[in-house]
Amino acid sequence: MKKIPVIIDCDPGTDDAFAIALAKASGRLDIRALTPVSGNVGLEHTAPNALALNDYLALGVPVGKGADRPMIKERVINLATHGENGLGGVELPAPRCTFEEDHAWDVIYREAVAQKGELEIAAIGPLTNIAITLLKYPDIKPLIKRITMMGGAWGVGNSTPYAEFNIWIDPHACDVVFKSGIPITMVGLDATRQTFFTAEEMDRLLASDCAVSPLLRGIWEYTRAQKAREGRESGIILHDALAIAAIYCPEVIHTEPYFATCEVRGSLTEGQTVVDLPNRWKKEPNVDVAMSADKEKLYALLQEMVAFYQN
Repeated sequence: MKKIPVIIDCDPGTDDAFAIALAKASGRLDIRALTPVSGNVGLEHTAPNALALNDYLALGVPVGKGADRPMIKERVINLATHGENGLGGVELPAPRCTFEEDHAWDVIYREAVAQKGELEIAAIGPLTNIAITLLKYPDIKPLIKRITMMGGAWGVGNSTPYAEFNIWIDPHACDVVFKSGIPITMVGLDATRQTFFTAEEMDRLLASDCAVSPLLRGIWEYTRAQKAREGRESGIILHDALAIAAIYCPEVIHTEPYFATCEVRGSLTEGQTVVDLPNRWKKEPNVDVAMSADKEKLYALLQEMVAFYQN
């Protein structure tokens, strides 16, 4: 079976680490590069984390540094969710590989040309790198087969009442992407929240030792402790893993085509992905929006991931 060429644009990030590990284990994705961006933590952490994950997971792909701030608004960092180093305090071995000389947007363009229209992008962080690519290389648009993004919500947000974190961080970048004409799958909070894994499910998933246990268990234990400190239900949502899974296993989500836009100026709604569910605007759909997710299917894929790293 032919593998899907994909660039993972990421901000690792605890759930990014799970997602990248899943991508490698799938056997269905031909990972062409990692392009880190500032998001969950600053680029000073996400870039070294991407480089370390490249080595730790034996990806052997180019890692091109991306944007260290949003396109227009001020940078916001969320240390509480992912820890100061972005990986929940897990320290990976020092990588032997080095960064590409080219920036993320140049790496993306290079790979898009090389893949002759077959390249897909997994955008599991803020969309800054992707927007810069589209603005610098407008001729890239027909060369990108699809962008699958973890971000947005057609219902309730998590950074504001209506905005999801990845979009709220850089709404102007999302606006550029939504207007690009490239096929887009939006895996937002409405779908990812349906894949909440309980502490018992996570303990069962990670019970057996595998090559990446120190990373995955370390992230899970950090998340468990954080939830306890906050008095919240113990468990985890692996948002980014669902987006990765949707690329090679589309049945893990159910999508419907809608016209969507991003609010870039609202004093109360900045970063909201406005999805025209009632079709009031009568505009051509530009985004395949994830309406629901299959938690059991995602869990089965994660079990396959663990088994992969046991071999």
